[in-house]
Amino acid sequence: MKKIFPVLKRNLSHVCNLKPYKETKWLMPNGNPTGVYVYNCVAEERVPVILNDPTMATWYSCGPTVYDSAHIGHACCYVKLDIIQRILKSFFNIKLVTAMGMTDIDDKIIKKAKETKTAYKAVSKQFEHEFWIDMANLNIEKPMIVTRVSDHMNTIENFIKNLIDSNMAYMAKDGSVYFDTTKFHLYGKLQSTQDHGEPSDEFKKNNMDFALWKAYKPGEPSWQTQWGDGRPGWHIECSAMVSKIFGSQLDFHAGGIDLKFPHHENEEAQSCAFHSTRQWANYWIHIGHLNLKDTKMSKSLQNTISIPNLLETYSADTFRMACLLSNYRHPMEYSDQMMKMAQEVVNKFKFFLKDVSVYVNNSHEGSASYNYKLLNSLQLTEEKNLEALKSDFDTPTCINSMLSLMSNANTIMKIDTANFYPVPMILIADYILDMLTKFGLQMKESTEHNISNSLIDTLVEFRHTVRENALKAKDKELLTSCDIVRDKMKSVKIQINDSKTPSWIYVK
Repeated sequence: MKKIFPVLKRNLSHVCNLKPYKETKWLMPNGNPTGVYVYNCVAEERVPVILNDPTMATWYSCGPTVYDSAHIGHACCYVKLDIIQRILKSFFNIKLVTAMGMTDIDDKIIKKAKETKTAYKAVSKQFEHEFWIDMANLNIEKPMIVTRVSDHMNTIENFIKNLIDSNMAYMAKDGSVYFDTTKFHLYGKLQSTQDHGEPSDEFKKNNMDFALWKAYKPGEPSWQTQWGDGRPGWHIECSAMVSKIFGSQLDFHAGGIDLKFPHHENEEAQSCAFHSTRQWANYWIHIGHLNLKDTKMSKSLQNTISIPNLLETYSADTFRMACLLSNYRHPMEYSDQMMKMAQEVVNKFKFFLKDVSVYVNNSHEGSASYNYKLLNSLQLTEEKNLEALKSDFDTPTCINSMLSLMSNANTIMKIDTANFYPVPMILIADYILDMLTKFGLQMKESTEHNISNSLIDTLVEFRHTVRENALKAKDKELLTSCDIVRDKMKSVKIQINDSKTPSWIYVK
């Protein structure tokens, strides 16, 4: 059931002295309802998406720490975020202004630089370059704005100074600066925690306090500030860069579920303190982990699969389909079985689109007529899918309803040979292609082998004629030869669909 929340006006004063109050952890924004509902971890349920401007929204995604090559765990996260962005833009006509932060200075980057005896900037540039190539190969739209930590040191310094001046942060004996979580009583709104016990290191006042600035260590890159040399902590980077771009209010903030705590929790706390507001980001989008047999995929476990390795075996469309068949918030288990199932779904759609093209261009003896039952089924599918997308971007329901619609159309094309229904078939094919394209599938045939399509058409038609005659004559030897041709074609990524009107597709 969709819960309608009472409108809670923002209180821009005394935010840091407010006591925790569960019912008001999430504040419904003032503005224009879009009709979309999204799960919000602060409210702990689906909430209505309300925007100041009904046609425009701001979106920030946490980008990678560029110290190594991206793997398919990253691919899963960014493909699913890309799908959600495309849904908001294509189905609900929302103009998204998208930004992504790149962490180009961090402990892991410094470690990689020392191991490879390379400058940290060279390390970050190399792996950022790889990252954008991988994203392009996965057909992920690049954000409009890309911010790099090393380019925003003045912004970060000013942000930290504001928190120090407002008594929300303190300078430690070693020259580091920490956020004082006891001063922000809404801390823990994303993932409840009341652990303000004994500090975990000698410089912090409280266990949950986190570093805004790390004091200088010999041999590490550093920047000069009023309180001493050093470099920024991880959490402050996003808050400072986002605030510079989007100001005191952000519509969507996105990233993997592993960032929910402490990264996003700390971002929200320090940003609310900086802007004197109770709510900085209105909607948090968290993507579930990609697992390998119930094990999280991570570089530390050395069980990752690189994106280029993935694309050697499966197409970007196949991987995207696997993501579409999975709820974006839930864990997704990667396996060859799962990928082959996704590939089969993509192939079903491709075969259907080809079959419709053959069907409507076939020299049918009868005159065309409308199949109102099929047209009604199309309309119901369109309505069902729109409602599914409004309800927290439910893409699995959309894919399954399209498969059902396609199955009905296929049955009519193959069984009802006495009648001819070109209009409904074209409309269904157009709808399916439009939906898949809006989801980010390219649906393009590979031309890796540079084989002429007309030559393949001729071969497929010739094999079909031979096979039909062999079936009538019950010639097992000739049928076996036809199967051999089919299998050999598949070995060069051409799959033949044996039906009354044969078609073929490139597969990967």
